[in-house]
Amino acid sequence: MVEDYADRGVQSVFIYTREAHPGENYPAHTSFEQKLQHARDFQKVVGVSRKILVDDLEGTTHRAFGTLPNMTYILNTAHTVLFRANWTDPPTIRFALDYHFTAIDRRRSGLRQNPFYAELYGFRWVDDDAFMEGLNLAGQKAIDDFQRAREMWSRGEHLGTIRNKLLS
Repeated sequence: MVEDYADRGVQSVFIYTREAHPGENYPAHTSFEQKLQHARDFQKVVGVSRKILVDDLEGTTHRAFGTLPNMTYILNTAHTVLFRANWTDPPTIRFALDYHFTAIDRRRSGLRQNPFYAELYGFRWVDDDAFMEGLNLAGQKAIDDFQRAREMWSRGEHLGTIRNKLLS
């Protein structure tokens, strides 16, 4: 997708924050060197071609941007947030970029525009097999951790937290 928008100056970075479901093979980080190695392994295993920035051990960047495991932000050159989502979904990101560039093109053609705030309740495709493959790489502790989280979600324990973070 970055290649599709390269002529419009779009750049993309991945911020490696923490192990969402630590396991015996990829435990919670205890040193920055370990975290760097986990990020390198992630880049190889998943095939991430974009630049990866590694957050500090305290998770300063992660906390500043919402603490969810797979968020997406689109910022303009003035660092204004144009789009944010609590999950990375390529079709939605493409929609947001296209919308933004259409607005820029309209403004350049002389149309007067005013900004406004909007929300979108999106839906993403879920590949359970690929996700479980990733958990298996981390180890049984990661699988057990995710199962505990899934039980919390089924009781609705996480929904309010996520909703509140999106609205703040």
